[in-house]
Amino acid sequence: MTSFTLNNGLYINITPRGAYYAVHDNEKDVTRDILTELLLLDETPKLSSELMAKLCPDDDLSLLHRMQNLGLITGQKNIETIPGESLENILPTLLNSFSDTGKALLADKSGLYLGASGFPHEAAEELAAISANLSEVYQRHKGLLQGNLGFSQHAWGLVDAAGNAEVGFWPLYVGSNTFTLVLHGLPQINQPAFKQLVWLLVKRYGSGTNMTQ
Repeated sequence: MTSFTLNNGLYINITPRGAYYAVHDNEKDVTRDILTELLLLDETPKLSSELMAKLCPDDDLSLLHRMQNLGLITGQKNIETIPGESLENILPTLLNSFSDTGKALLADKSGLYLGASGFPHEAAEELAAISANLSEVYQRHKGLLQGNLGFSQHAWGLVDAAGNAEVGFWPLYVGSNTFTLVLHGLPQINQPAFKQLVWLLVKRYGSGTNMTQ
């Protein structure tokens, strides 16, 4: 077995890809548990033997190494803190950057939107209601879609004749809550702003044991 050692002086940073992995499904796995634990903190923790003992089962550092190779986490020299603004205040600004058209909204599982950018109020209400219906349909057929058919993707889209999505519906699972990110145009979620959104959602709605307690 390959032996891994810690690079002292670095902080564990979750990438936008890691943030998406943490919430794109609600199936339990070790990687998702580690990412969620990190997102429950107010700041990026420093790499240490004590931290690894809490994160990795049986002190298996190869798991952390594998997550790094997958681009889910990185080591950085500077500490990073959760956005200081409340979710309500920062949400419109974050949403504005998630699509090339600036049109996006975040809805809850009841079909109410928590915030929107670019969409008129009436359109946001209707899209949020649609997202709730799609979420119910997906949950009913999840076993078939992922099992028998082997479809690994979780998002839904309204596509044009060329197969390009005009509007996409991206489920986000946070604790016992399900949210849907609705994006018009080309998605642009592989960026720090998306990680900030997930971080704020997990801190408010996530469940689990906080490592600081």
